[in-house]
Amino acid sequence: MPKKKNQETQAEQSARFKKAVRELIDAGELSPTEADDNFERLMRSQGIKRQTDSH
Repeated sequence: MPKKKNQETQAEQSARFKKAVRELIDAGELSPTEADDNFERLMRSQGIKRQTDSH
């Protein structure tokens, strides 16, 4: 019999995700700056430029 899917709300899922990310950052396993740089490099290699807000 298949397991039931988790019935958490979008807000609960977001809070759980943010907590997990914060724990990874605090443990030194995730660097937001490094992740952003890697993302930019990947997008440039695909010929995609990031759109910036003009506010």
